[in-house]
Amino acid sequence: MVNRDRHEITFEILSKSISGKRRTELMREVGLSFSQSSKYLPELTKKELLEMDKRGCYQTTKKGVEFLEKCKVCPLFGWEKRLKHK
Repeated sequence: MVNRDRHEITFEILSKSISGKRRTELMREVGLSFSQSSKYLPELTKKELLEMDKRGCYQTTKKGVEFLEKCKVCPLFGWEKRLKHK
């Protein structure tokens, strides 16, 4: 797996969590270790970009979806170019 920066990891977590994912499923799909998930998930929840629903699944909040939309058009990160290649 290619080294990713924290912005790419955050973007992937929020993208995969739109429909709601359990922690282990999210870790597998994003390619996170347990220690990485222990760092990112609470931080994104604290910033109100992610929330945990009644089933114990992480889900991207409205604020998180808005963040994703802004990332997609940000010329500094070239998100659109990267998304087209995936």
